[in-house]
Amino acid sequence: MALLLAFLVALSAAGRVPPVVAVAEFSTVGTAGAPLLLDLEPPNAQLARLLLRDRTPGFRILPVDRVRNATRDLGLRPEELYIWTGRAAAVARAVGADWIVTGRWTHLDLDSLSPSTGEFPAVSVAHAALQVRVVEAATQRILLEETFAATRADGRGTAALVEAVETVLLRAARRIAELLARSAPFDGRGGRSL
Repeated sequence: MALLLAFLVALSAAGRVPPVVAVAEFSTVGTAGAPLLLDLEPPNAQLARLLLRDRTPGFRILPVDRVRNATRDLGLRPEELYIWTGRAAAVARAVGADWIVTGRWTHLDLDSLSPSTGEFPAVSVAHAALQVRVVEAATQRILLEETFAATRADGRGTAALVEAVETVLLRAARRIAELLARSAPFDGRGGRSL
Protein backbone atom coordinates (compact mmCIF):
# COMPACT_ATOMS: atom_id res chain seq x y z
CA MET A 1 0.00 0.00 0.00
CA ALA A 2 2.82 2.40 0.87
CA LEU A 3 4.46 1.67 -2.47
CA LEU A 4 1.24 2.45 -4.35
CA LEU A 5 0.85 5.71 -2.42
CA ALA A 6 4.44 6.68 -3.21
CA PHE A 7 3.83 5.89 -6.90
CA LEU A 8 0.70 8.08 -6.99
CA VAL A 9 2.46 10.93 -5.18
CA ALA A 10 5.35 10.73 -7.65
CA LEU A 11 2.96 10.80 -10.60
CA SER A 12 1.09 13.72 -9.12
CA ALA A 13 4.31 15.64 -8.52
CA ALA A 14 5.29 15.06 -12.13
CA GLY A 15 1.90 16.35 -13.31
CA ARG A 16 0.82 12.87 -14.29
CA VAL A 17 -2.15 11.06 -12.86
CA PRO A 18 -3.47 7.60 -13.63
CA PRO A 19 -6.40 7.77 -16.07
CA VAL A 20 -9.77 7.14 -14.50
CA VAL A 21 -12.03 4.88 -16.57
CA ALA A 22 -15.82 4.61 -16.38
CA VAL A 23 -17.67 1.63 -17.85
CA ALA A 24 -21.25 2.51 -18.79
CA GLU A 25 -24.21 0.15 -19.17
CA PHE A 26 -24.42 -1.41 -22.62
CA SER A 27 -27.43 -0.97 -24.85
CA THR A 28 -29.46 -4.08 -25.62
CA VAL A 29 -32.09 -2.38 -27.78
CA GLY A 30 -33.23 -4.74 -30.52
CA THR A 31 -31.55 -7.87 -29.20
CA ALA A 32 -33.74 -10.92 -28.68
CA GLY A 33 -31.60 -12.60 -26.04
CA ALA A 34 -31.32 -9.67 -23.60
CA PRO A 35 -34.02 -11.02 -21.23
CA LEU A 36 -32.00 -14.23 -20.86
CA LEU A 37 -29.20 -12.24 -19.19
CA LEU A 38 -31.34 -10.45 -16.60
CA ASP A 39 -30.38 -12.80 -13.76
CA LEU A 40 -26.65 -12.45 -14.42
CA GLU A 41 -24.11 -9.85 -13.38
CA PRO A 42 -24.57 -6.91 -15.78
CA PRO A 43 -22.14 -7.18 -18.71
CA ASN A 44 -20.63 -3.75 -18.02
CA ALA A 45 -19.89 -4.86 -14.45
CA GLN A 46 -18.30 -8.04 -15.80
CA LEU A 47 -16.12 -5.98 -18.15
CA ALA A 48 -15.09 -3.63 -15.32
CA ARG A 49 -14.21 -6.65 -13.16
CA LEU A 50 -12.12 -8.12 -15.98
CA LEU A 51 -10.29 -4.82 -16.44
CA LEU A 52 -9.57 -4.68 -12.71
CA ARG A 53 -8.40 -8.28 -12.63
CA ASP A 54 -5.99 -8.02 -15.54
CA ARG A 55 -5.28 -4.34 -15.37
CA THR A 56 -2.15 -2.59 -16.37
CA PRO A 57 -0.76 -0.47 -13.54
CA GLY A 58 -1.56 3.20 -13.89
CA PHE A 59 -5.33 3.43 -14.29
CA ARG A 60 -8.42 3.23 -12.13
CA ILE A 61 -11.86 1.79 -12.87
CA LEU A 62 -14.83 3.56 -11.29
CA PRO A 63 -17.67 1.57 -9.69
CA VAL A 64 -20.33 0.82 -12.34
CA ASP A 65 -23.15 1.84 -9.98
CA ARG A 66 -21.70 5.35 -9.83
CA VAL A 67 -21.62 5.53 -13.63
CA ARG A 68 -25.17 4.15 -13.95
CA ASN A 69 -26.49 6.67 -11.42
CA ALA A 70 -24.81 9.58 -13.22
CA THR A 71 -26.26 8.38 -16.53
CA ARG A 72 -29.75 8.34 -15.03
CA ASP A 73 -29.25 11.68 -13.25
CA LEU A 74 -28.42 13.24 -16.64
CA GLY A 75 -31.57 11.66 -18.11
CA LEU A 76 -29.63 9.50 -20.56
CA ARG A 77 -30.01 5.90 -21.73
CA PRO A 78 -27.21 3.44 -22.58
CA GLU A 79 -27.99 3.55 -26.32
CA GLU A 80 -27.48 7.34 -26.31
CA LEU A 81 -24.04 6.98 -24.78
CA TYR A 82 -22.90 4.71 -27.59
CA ILE A 83 -24.35 6.84 -30.37
CA TRP A 84 -23.43 10.33 -29.15
CA THR A 85 -19.89 10.80 -27.90
CA GLY A 86 -20.78 14.18 -26.37
CA ARG A 87 -23.31 12.53 -24.08
CA ALA A 88 -20.85 9.79 -23.14
CA ALA A 89 -18.23 12.46 -22.38
CA ALA A 90 -20.76 14.32 -20.20
CA VAL A 91 -21.30 11.18 -18.09
CA ALA A 92 -17.55 10.66 -17.84
CA ARG A 93 -17.03 14.21 -16.66
CA ALA A 94 -19.92 13.88 -14.17
CA VAL A 95 -18.18 10.96 -12.46
CA GLY A 96 -14.66 12.34 -12.76
CA ALA A 97 -13.49 9.91 -15.45
CA ASP A 98 -10.96 10.63 -18.17
CA TRP A 99 -12.33 7.89 -20.43
CA ILE A 100 -15.67 6.14 -20.71
CA VAL A 101 -16.34 2.72 -22.22
CA THR A 102 -19.72 2.48 -23.96
CA GLY A 103 -21.21 -0.36 -25.92
CA ARG A 104 -24.20 -1.79 -27.68
CA TRP A 105 -25.07 -5.41 -28.19
CA THR A 106 -25.94 -6.00 -31.83
CA HIS A 107 -26.56 -9.72 -31.32
CA LEU A 108 -27.66 -11.69 -28.29
CA ASP A 109 -29.21 -14.59 -30.15
CA LEU A 110 -30.06 -18.11 -29.05
CA ASP A 111 -31.47 -20.57 -31.56
CA SER A 112 -32.32 -24.24 -31.09
CA LEU A 113 -31.70 -26.55 -33.98
CA SER A 114 -33.67 -29.77 -33.70
CA PRO A 115 -32.69 -32.68 -35.92
CA SER A 116 -35.54 -33.78 -38.17
CA THR A 117 -35.23 -37.39 -36.97
CA GLY A 118 -35.64 -36.54 -33.31
CA GLU A 119 -32.88 -39.02 -32.44
CA PHE A 120 -30.50 -36.44 -31.04
CA PRO A 121 -31.17 -33.65 -28.58
CA ALA A 122 -31.58 -30.13 -29.90
CA VAL A 123 -28.44 -28.09 -30.32
CA SER A 124 -28.40 -24.50 -29.07
CA VAL A 125 -26.48 -21.98 -31.14
CA ALA A 126 -25.72 -18.70 -29.41
CA HIS A 127 -24.22 -15.62 -31.00
CA ALA A 128 -23.16 -12.50 -29.10
CA ALA A 129 -21.73 -9.35 -30.67
CA LEU A 130 -20.84 -6.15 -28.85
CA GLN A 131 -19.77 -2.88 -30.41
CA VAL A 132 -17.46 -1.02 -28.02
CA ARG A 133 -16.25 2.55 -27.94
CA VAL A 134 -13.79 4.18 -25.61
CA VAL A 135 -14.35 7.94 -25.54
CA GLU A 136 -11.98 10.52 -24.09
CA ALA A 137 -13.99 12.89 -21.88
CA ALA A 138 -11.92 16.03 -22.46
CA THR A 139 -12.01 15.90 -26.26
CA GLN A 140 -14.99 13.61 -27.02
CA ARG A 141 -12.58 11.75 -29.28
CA ILE A 142 -13.18 8.05 -29.93
CA LEU A 143 -10.01 6.24 -28.85
CA LEU A 144 -11.27 2.76 -29.69
CA GLU A 145 -14.18 1.54 -31.79
CA GLU A 146 -14.33 -2.18 -32.33
CA THR A 147 -16.81 -5.06 -32.52
CA PHE A 148 -16.25 -8.24 -30.53
CA ALA A 149 -18.21 -11.41 -31.35
CA ALA A 150 -18.43 -15.04 -30.32
CA THR A 151 -20.58 -18.04 -31.26
CA ARG A 152 -21.19 -21.10 -29.12
CA ALA A 153 -23.05 -24.26 -30.06
CA ASP A 154 -24.02 -26.99 -27.62
CA GLY A 155 -27.05 -28.63 -26.05
CA ARG A 156 -27.22 -26.47 -22.95
CA GLY A 157 -29.54 -23.66 -24.05
CA THR A 158 -29.00 -20.38 -22.21
CA ALA A 159 -25.57 -21.51 -20.99
CA ALA A 160 -24.33 -21.25 -24.58
CA LEU A 161 -25.37 -17.58 -24.70
CA VAL A 162 -23.74 -16.90 -21.33
CA GLU A 163 -20.48 -18.41 -22.61
CA ALA A 164 -20.64 -16.36 -25.81
CA VAL A 165 -21.18 -13.16 -23.79
CA GLU A 166 -18.29 -14.01 -21.45
CA THR A 167 -16.00 -14.64 -24.42
CA VAL A 168 -16.96 -11.31 -26.00
CA LEU A 169 -16.32 -9.45 -22.75
CA LEU A 170 -12.94 -11.12 -22.25
CA ARG A 171 -11.86 -10.11 -25.78
CA ALA A 172 -13.06 -6.55 -25.21
CA ALA A 173 -11.25 -6.32 -21.86
CA ARG A 174 -7.98 -7.47 -23.43
CA ARG A 175 -8.26 -4.89 -26.20
CA ILE A 176 -9.15 -2.05 -23.82
CA ALA A 177 -6.28 -3.05 -21.51
CA GLU A 178 -3.92 -2.86 -24.53
CA LEU A 179 -5.19 0.65 -25.25
CA LEU A 180 -4.71 1.69 -21.63
CA ALA A 181 -1.20 0.24 -21.54
CA ARG A 182 -0.22 2.17 -24.68
CA SER A 183 -1.77 5.39 -23.43
CA ALA A 184 -0.22 5.63 -19.96
CA PRO A 185 1.14 7.81 -18.46
CA PHE A 186 -1.71 10.28 -18.61
CA ASP A 187 -1.44 14.01 -18.01
CA GLY A 188 -5.02 14.44 -16.73
CA ARG A 189 -5.80 17.15 -19.28
CA GLY A 190 -7.11 15.05 -22.15
CA GLY A 191 -3.99 13.41 -23.45
CA ARG A 192 -0.89 11.40 -22.83
CA SER A 193 2.22 12.74 -21.25
CA LEU A 194 5.31 12.33 -23.34
